[in-house]
Amino acid sequence: MTLKTTKLRDAITFALVAGATAVTGTGVAFAQDSGTEATTLDRIEVTGSRISRAEIEGPAPVTVISREQLAVSGQPTVAEFLRNQTFNTVGSFAPSSGSSFQSQAQINLRGLGANYTLILLDGRRMTQSPITGGGAANLNLIPMAAVERIEVLKEGAGAIYGADAIGGVVNVILRKDFEGLEFTVGREWPKYGGDGSEASDASVVGGISSDRGNITFALDHTSRGLMYNRDYRELIPDAFYNAAGYSSYNSVANFAGPSGYQSIANCDFAENSVMLADGTCGFDHMATSANEASVRSDSLLVTANYDITDNVSFFSRIITARNRSFGVYASAPVDNNGQGMLPTIAADNPNNPFGEAGTLYYRFTPLGTRDSIVRDESLDINMGLQGYNDWFGGTNWEIGVTHGRITGTNTGFNYGIGSALQELIDSGVFNPFDPTDPGTQAVAPQVGHTTLTTSEQRMLLVDGNIGFDLWTTNAGTAGFVTGFEYRDDRMEVLYDAQSAAGNVFGSAGSNTGGERASYSVYAEALIPLMSTLSLTAAARYDSYNDIGSKTTPRVGLEFRPIDSLLVRGSWGKGFRAPTMDDLYGASGTTNVAITEIPGVVAGNDELACQALQGVGITGYQPYPVDPCGAGSQYQFVVGSNPNLTAEESENWGVGVVFSPTPDFSASLDYYSVDLENVVTTAPNALALRYGNEGREDFGVIRGGDIIAPDGTVLPGAPISILSPLFNGAARKITGLDLDVRYGFDTDVGRFNTALSWSRQLTNDLQPLPELDTIEREGLFGYPKDRGQLSAGWSSGDIGVSAIANYIGPNRNPTGANNVGSWTTVDLQTNFELPWNSRIEFGVRNVGDKTAPMRQAYGAPFYDQSLYNIYGRTPYLRFTQRF
Repeated sequence: MTLKTTKLRDAITFALVAGATAVTGTGVAFAQDSGTEATTLDRIEVTGSRISRAEIEGPAPVTVISREQLAVSGQPTVAEFLRNQTFNTVGSFAPSSGSSFQSQAQINLRGLGANYTLILLDGRRMTQSPITGGGAANLNLIPMAAVERIEVLKEGAGAIYGADAIGGVVNVILRKDFEGLEFTVGREWPKYGGDGSEASDASVVGGISSDRGNITFALDHTSRGLMYNRDYRELIPDAFYNAAGYSSYNSVANFAGPSGYQSIANCDFAENSVMLADGTCGFDHMATSANEASVRSDSLLVTANYDITDNVSFFSRIITARNRSFGVYASAPVDNNGQGMLPTIAADNPNNPFGEAGTLYYRFTPLGTRDSIVRDESLDINMGLQGYNDWFGGTNWEIGVTHGRITGTNTGFNYGIGSALQELIDSGVFNPFDPTDPGTQAVAPQVGHTTLTTSEQRMLLVDGNIGFDLWTTNAGTAGFVTGFEYRDDRMEVLYDAQSAAGNVFGSAGSNTGGERASYSVYAEALIPLMSTLSLTAAARYDSYNDIGSKTTPRVGLEFRPIDSLLVRGSWGKGFRAPTMDDLYGASGTTNVAITEIPGVVAGNDELACQALQGVGITGYQPYPVDPCGAGSQYQFVVGSNPNLTAEESENWGVGVVFSPTPDFSASLDYYSVDLENVVTTAPNALALRYGNEGREDFGVIRGGDIIAPDGTVLPGAPISILSPLFNGAARKITGLDLDVRYGFDTDVGRFNTALSWSRQLTNDLQPLPELDTIEREGLFGYPKDRGQLSAGWSSGDIGVSAIANYIGPNRNPTGANNVGSWTTVDLQTNFELPWNSRIEFGVRNVGDKTAPMRQAYGAPFYDQSLYNIYGRTPYLRFTQRF
C-alpha cells in the first residue's frame, strides 16, 4: 500500500527504528527526505489496537523500549528495568527475603497494583503466578536475552486484551528471525551487600533463516546474591533502630501476665537480645536476617516460523524458565500461625521466675534462622497459523493455542510445632528464658519442623481473529478486526499437613485452589471520519463461569490538523474478577503497622489505650508495644470471601503529540482511572476498632487480662486481628505524562536527549462507603512525581550516556519524617570493537545516593518498592557476535 508520509509519522517511525539513539546515539542510522511526497510504508500492529495501521502513534499513549535502551540502562533483568521507569509510579514488589513472594518481581502501572497490569508475551497473555493467588505475573520468568523490545500501553485496554487490563498493558516482544550467534557475559559489584550481593548474567542467542522460515533460540542466565540487613546497618540512624528495630518476640522470652509485660533481669545475656530503655529486652531480628533474597534464573526461548504456502505461515514459541531463590529470616516467633495461640507458662513451672501464670513472647532461636528455598519452573508453549486470503477484498487471519504452566516449591527450614514446644515448656525440660541452656539445646530438634509448600498454575488459551478493510474513501481506509478467546485457568497451592492444620509457628498459610473458565468475543473498528479525523471503536464481551459476564466498550479519537500535530483522546470501561485466592483461598497472616486515618481513627489500640489512660500511674506501660503509640505493628489475619463480585473501572485520557521534525517529538497525556466495588480489607486501624466492637466477620484475639497496681483490669495485648476481604472501596487516579525527545548532529558526533516525566494529580482512596476519601498523592509511598532525563553522545564506534532518575518527595500527614526527593545518576560508556564485539562499562547510582531512611517505615527502614539499597554499582558487560 502506498501511503503519504507526514512529519509526525516520520518522527515516530524514527523513534521505533532507532529508539536507542535517544539515549546513546549508537545503533541504526536512519533518515528520511522530508521533501518526498510519498513512500511505501507497511502497516504494523502496535500495542493498544489489533488493527494493523500505517500510523504508529494512535489514540492511546504507548511507550516503545528498544533492545538498545535495555542495554544502555545497565539493568540485568526485565524486572529491574521496568521497576525503574516513570510509569511504575509508586514502585512495585521486588524479591524480598523472608516473604512468601520472595521469588517474585512485578510491575505496577499507575500505582493501581500489579493485579491491574496485564503482561503479554508477543501479544498474548502470560500465565499468572500461583504465588500471587493467580493475580499477577512474575517478571523474573522473562529472560532479558530473549527480548526484542517492550511496548507499554499506559492506559486501560479492557476491550482489546481483556477486561482486567485496567492499569495498562506491558507487551514483551520476543526475538525472532535472528541470524548468527551472539554471546554476552556481565558482572556488577554493588557497594552494599559485600560479595554476596554481586550479580552476574550470561546469554547465548542464535538463529538461522531460509527463504521459507527461521529458527531463533536464546539461553539466558542471571543471578544475584543474598543481601543481609546488617550489610547496610551503618545507613540506619540509631534513633530509628532503637525505636522500631527490635521485636518483643525475644530469644530470652518476654512475659505477659496479670502484672503486665516484663523481662527477666539481665535479659540481654543472649545473642541479639538487647536491653531497651524501658528495662525490657527486644530481639535484634535485623542482625541475622537478609533483606534482598538471592535469585538465580535460567531460561530458554525457541521460536520458529515457517511459510507453509505463500499465504499461510506457521508460528511457534517455547519459553521455559527455572528460578531459584534463597532467603534468610530471623528465627521464628512462636505465634502458631496467627491463631492467637502464644505459648504459656504456669505459675508453678520451675523455669518461671515471675510466680504467676502468663503468656510468652518468645522467638525460637535454638535451631537458628528460618531459611527458605523457593523454586519456580515455567513452561509456555504457543503455536498457531496466520495467513491472508481474498475474502472481503483481502483478509488477514490468525488462530493460536497457548499452554502455560508454572510450578513452585517453597521449603522452609527451622520452623516449629507449637504444641510440641508447649509440652516441653510444661514439662520443665525446655527453659524459654535461657536459650543457652544445654537442656534447651538438646530438645530443640523435637520442636523443629521443615515446611513445604507446592503450587501450580495452569492456563490453556485458544484464540483467533480476522481482520479486513471495510471501505476506502478520500478520508482513508476503514479497518475492522473481530476475534475470540477461550481461557481455562487452574490453580492449586498445597501446604504440608502440619502447616495446613495451623500447628506451625513462624509460618502462615493453608491449602487453596480453584478452577476458572472464561470466554470472550471482541470487535474493533477504525473509521476515518475525515482526512484529519479518525474514530476507533471496540467492544468486548467476557463471560466467567464463577462471577458472571460483562461487556466493556472503548472509543478513541485521533485528530491531525497538520502533519506534525496529533490530538488524541480515548474512553473505556473494564472490570477485574476477584482472584481464585480471593474467592477460595485460606486465611493468611501478615504483620503490618496500624496507621492513623486523620479525623476518623487513631493509629493505635484504642481499647487498651483508653483503659491504660484510666489507670493514672505515670510511666506505667504493661504492654509489648505502647497501645497509645501510633504506627506499632500487629498481626492481622486476612481470609478469602466466596461472595466477592467483580471490580469495575472507567478510564479516559486526552493528549497531544507534536513532531515538527524527525529528530524532535513531544507528547503530553492526561489520564484518569476510576475504580468501584474494589476488593479490599478495612484499613488496619478500623479493622482493630471493628474487632473491638464485635462487628460481624471482624474480631480480635487478645492475651490474658492485665491487673494494674491499683487493681484496674486492662484488656490483654492483641495477638491476632481478623480482617476479612469484601467489595466496597473506591479509587480514583489521575495524572500527566510528558515525553520529549530531541537529537542533533555536530562535527564531533551525534547528541540525543530524552525526558520522561509522570505526575500523579490524584490518588484518592475511599476505604469504605461510610468513610471520607483519603487523598494519598504525595503521602508516604505515593510520590507525585517520577522523572527520567537521559543524554547521549556517539561518534563512530563509541557511545556515552547519562541517565538521571528522579523520585519526588513524599510526606507523613503529621509532617514528621517527611521524605525528600531522591535523584540518582547512571553513566555508561560502550565501544564497538573491530572483531564484532561490544563492551559496556557503566556505574548505576554513580553518586552513591542512599535510599531515604525513616523510622515510620519500620524495618528495614526504607521503602523497598520505590528505592534500592545497593548504592554505587559498577558493572561490565561484553558481547561477541559471529
